[in-house]
Amino acid sequence: MGWNTTDKPVLRPVEAFPLPGEDGVTIGLRDRSGLSEVALSLSEAALRILSHMDGTNTCEDIRRRFVASSGQVLTVETLHTMLDHLEQAHLLDGPGFEAYYQSRLDEYRIAGNRDMPHAANLGIIDDSGRLFDDMLRDVEPPALPGPLRGLVAPHLDYPRGEPCYAFAYATLRARSVPDRVVILGTNHFGRSTSVCATAADFTTPLGTTRTDVGFLERMESQCGELRACELDHVTEHSVELQVVWLQHLFGPDSFEIVPFLCPDPCGPTGTAPIDCKGVDLRMFSETLGELIADDRRDTLVVAGADLSHIGAAFGDERKLDDDFLEEVRQRDRSALDKLEVNDPRGFLRRVAEDGNTTRICGTGCIYSLFVALPDASGTILRYHQAVDQPSQTCVTCAAVAIA
Repeated sequence: MGWNTTDKPVLRPVEAFPLPGEDGVTIGLRDRSGLSEVALSLSEAALRILSHMDGTNTCEDIRRRFVASSGQVLTVETLHTMLDHLEQAHLLDGPGFEAYYQSRLDEYRIAGNRDMPHAANLGIIDDSGRLFDDMLRDVEPPALPGPLRGLVAPHLDYPRGEPCYAFAYATLRARSVPDRVVILGTNHFGRSTSVCATAADFTTPLGTTRTDVGFLERMESQCGELRACELDHVTEHSVELQVVWLQHLFGPDSFEIVPFLCPDPCGPTGTAPIDCKGVDLRMFSETLGELIADDRRDTLVVAGADLSHIGAAFGDERKLDDDFLEEVRQRDRSALDKLEVNDPRGFLRRVAEDGNTTRICGTGCIYSLFVALPDASGTILRYHQAVDQPSQTCVTCAAVAIA
């Protein structure tokens, strides 16, 4: 496109990461949402130029600021060429990207099906389900105070989350097949800052499970549109990893699903969307509970949620020693304890009170699950810390049954 000196380019949310190069370290740039499949390799100077593309600086501002801060020359032609590359890679916000997004959304809706990129690509799931049978072999269904109505399970990859996946999904072996499973996931990298649904069916190596569009439409009649950012589901793994488990235990054709991605309610606006677009998470959750209670169909609610993310890979300076891991365990458990008395507000306050310093990412879907089932209580079945010392990475998770 033709760029004017007064244009104010806006770089979409991207992730920068180091890349080894012949002349040292260069910078890689990628779109974690998956809307752009292009990964760029940039010099530090180019990254500095991109840092000014926040919508407040004109093209002329960007050029002058870079020249003033670096002492290097940045011609108008060079800047415009860079902007053209970013535009073609769908990494700039604006009319061009919106047209691209709409075309992708139209294609997705016409297809009516969401394939499963994550577990299948790991090469650990096949149509035999041996992985899940091995996980469940020595785990007995727990005794619960009442019929199982909800479940919290990890959305870690299966090997790292195995202890909690096993304890969570062992509970379903003692339960009849539900007519419907509402699956609440975490929206890690999507556009929506509110609840985001999809009407697409889910296809995995085990088969295709239909989405209960009628229930979704009843939710939208109460909450407003929930599918404006439906493409958020395409690369999000927190729902699909639960679908495969459910298919293995019940068969892909024996139940329907209603998939929702929940926002993080730990920010300054709490359960309200930060950009004021979409439904408040509390209102959504209360409406979900009311529709489930008024519906004769047997409904199970599952939250695909991880807890803390700590270690050097997430920006922590402390080493993953026993003291640090124990501190995180106590912090996680103090939040989980609120679930045993169905205190979702207390759970949210506990996570958010110190700024969520351990980066619990499943807060939204766990909160929503317990608000939707106000007369149920949680039973903590298992807590697990998936620690990798060589990479200084730890993700924690839990298995919780709601009856």
